Amino acid sequence: MNILAEGRMIAYASGNFGKTLVFTGADLTMLFLLTDLLGLSAAAAGSLMMVALCGALVFDLLAARLVIRLRHQGKGYRWMVAVAAIPCSLAFALLYAMPALDVKNLWMLGAALLMFRGAYAVIDVPHNALMAQIAGDSRARGRVSGYRLLFSTASALIIATILAPMVQQASADKAFIRLALAGLAAGLLFALTMALCALTSSSGSGRPMALHEDGIDVPMRDPMVLAMGALALLTGFAAPAFGRMLLYIGDYVIGRPDLVRTLLLALAGGQFAGIAIWTALTHRFSKGRLLVMGHGVSALGLLLFTLCLPWPAMLIACTVLIGFGLASVFMLPWGLLADAVDVVAWRHGRRFETGLFAFYLVIVKASGAASMALTGWMLGWLGYLPGQTQSFSMQVGMLGLGLGVPFVGCLGAMLLAGRFDLDHDRHARLLAALARRWDRAGRKRPSQSDAEPVSRWHAGFSKSKDKAGMVAIPGQARHGVATPVAVLS
Repeated sequence: MNILAEGRMIAYASGNFGKTLVFTGADLTMLFLLTDLLGLSAAAAGSLMMVALCGALVFDLLAARLVIRLRHQGKGYRWMVAVAAIPCSLAFALLYAMPALDVKNLWMLGAALLMFRGAYAVIDVPHNALMAQIAGDSRARGRVSGYRLLFSTASALIIATILAPMVQQASADKAFIRLALAGLAAGLLFALTMALCALTSSSGSGRPMALHEDGIDVPMRDPMVLAMGALALLTGFAAPAFGRMLLYIGDYVIGRPDLVRTLLLALAGGQFAGIAIWTALTHRFSKGRLLVMGHGVSALGLLLFTLCLPWPAMLIACTVLIGFGLASVFMLPWGLLADAVDVVAWRHGRRFETGLFAFYLVIVKASGAASMALTGWMLGWLGYLPGQTQSFSMQVGMLGLGLGVPFVGCLGAMLLAGRFDLDHDRHARLLAALARRWDRAGRKRPSQSDAEPVSRWHAGFSKSKDKAGMVAIPGQARHGVATPVAVLS
């Protein structure tokens, strides 16, 4: 193992500490902050989340275009991460200062959410795209996915022990100034983390990018692109619902507000254990296969959590199991996405690096915002009143949103992830084939005689094998893909 290369991967992954602190912190607490601290109706809060959804659709695409343009000028991913850190930290601090500023105007709240989404996108797109350059082979990408989640989970501990309880307590004692200061401190910690990440990781992307490289006009009909889009939809919409609803379930269903902090810690503890196990297994098993296992473990934990509701102490063990499975769910798709960049580069003769990461981010963030909006609307439709004893139908609705939605999402993701067949050996053959195709002038378009070094993702396409045992794609299938269109344009 190259110690220097491994150190660079860890330095890169450290950025996830800051990103999780602000994005997951806002995701887990923002709906509760809007309803229980600012006194908005659940329906109004859900509408604001739809504003965030629209922002997510636009900002990641704009950020991708900006990143590609700056890369043409020789300003790489790390430069973007460092420059955008301060604006994003201030936008995050503003969100937690809203109760202290007594901001209840919907337009102002929506503007604050959009400012944060936009500032975060300028960091998130280049930082995620950098992964395809930091780690080259499939096994290394599995490890760096684990490192990323390790830092994310460490950040989740701060959210569980400080930020979420502070939001919860502020709804009772109106300690809004303390909450605003905590938001400012978290924002500054985020900025410091991203600056250090940019300074210590090396992407090798300082050269100006050739005009034919990258782009957001990803080939939307490519089966690998479609698969990653579907995985992003399931991951963004369903997976975070459990953590997001714990504040409501603990307060209004279990009747133990004091248990929420313990459950969030158990969720983070399960993820820590999962990181070690899933990362070790990435050396032996493909990321698609491990993703199926992880969703299966999460589904089992969610089912047990539902059955153990009368026994709060048992819920801690169930939450640990859910967190163990979610470690796979949150870490492995990024490694799969980096591999997808290579697959699409082989098939289409162009490396859609920033474009594919932006495509995935748009869907995962938009689906997450849609999930949050749906949660708000459902709570409003069921008659949610903050701080009041909730009806039986309301409690059932909270359980459906927090347990039923992620359970169904796990089942769907298991069916999808089981169809990824890009294992480590096939990816190594793919990288070797791409290296042979590369020359000093740039990338070459695949010729009709090129053999596919990896089998296609199963999407109803027939496969045939050449004499060397490689899977060949007929020329029409390889070149007859519809003209690439802009993502979601």
